[in-house]
Amino acid sequence: MTTAAPQERLRDRMLDLDPREFEVLCKVVLADELRTASLAVTPASQDGGIDIEGRLDYDWFAADFGVQVKRYSPGNVVGNDRVHRLAGALVENGYALGTFVTTSSYSGPARRTAEELPIQLVSGTDLAASMLRTGLGVTETDGEYDLDATFWQDLRESDERVPASEVPLGNDFGKIRAVLRAIRATDGTRDEIRQWVARNTGYDLSERHVYSHANSATVLGLARKEPSASGDGATRWGLTATGAEYVRARPDSTPARRLLERAIRSVELVERVLAAAAEAGELTTAEIDDLLADETTGLSESSVQRRGSALRTWLELLPEITVEGPRTAKRYVYDGERGS
Repeated sequence: MTTAAPQERLRDRMLDLDPREFEVLCKVVLADELRTASLAVTPASQDGGIDIEGRLDYDWFAADFGVQVKRYSPGNVVGNDRVHRLAGALVENGYALGTFVTTSSYSGPARRTAEELPIQLVSGTDLAASMLRTGLGVTETDGEYDLDATFWQDLRESDERVPASEVPLGNDFGKIRAVLRAIRATDGTRDEIRQWVARNTGYDLSERHVYSHANSATVLGLARKEPSASGDGATRWGLTATGAEYVRARPDSTPARRLLERAIRSVELVERVLAAAAEAGELTTAEIDDLLADETTGLSESSVQRRGSALRTWLELLPEITVEGPRTAKRYVYDGERGS
């Protein structure tokens, strides 16, 4: 790939990706271009029109942002209506800023609309130029470029397995709610959360248990990791808009239950287990643990068993799942009509 056509080759390679792989690619490019406190591809079933979400982190500025990406052929120009839809999704989901990324280009009206809104437009040419500038997806030798085969292979594989950080640790929703309330009332650091929970609830959580339940809240999209306000590098959590809504709802109320069910379904690993249960009709405890081991990376055998217990507790809260059989041989039976 010579300098005469590196962008064209990159755009052709992007078009070979499936939609989810293209989302992951855009996330990787964003991570290289921006300073973020958090950045994640949103679950496919609950993205609300937002494919990637994150939080910008600068010395004098911080803001949540949402990104929509479309893998379009060069002739399929993004129109004004698409920009308006993104603007609506940003408002609905509580994002301050937005970016639209496409492999194609934008119409004149779309560009003019974006200029009036907190929305940045990134074309296929822009995306390829960014990758060339930062060396993502390409190798350069004596001024000539080639596609980096390892990068593109890793990109494909990165969407196949769930990292350990996105697998639940805590399975007690009372404690998860207590941690969320503490996050709202404190600076969100581990020690402040632990102390608030001890003073205001019946729980006495160790720092390890604070972390495990804050992790679960983060996986559910109810909390997010944020930079420490003091700049000391301490782990700190903040509520998402959904997390704030969940905490405001009365415990065990219908709104709280629906928010929690929606959050559970939004977790990628839960999506995969539900898909397997729907196909097979039911899954045993051992089959769920086997699926967890196959679909994740970075977990030991003992970790799979512990986190499998948390995952199964989450599944039991979904109406489409009925648990049958004795405790030592539970079966998780799927009924799609109950979840509709």
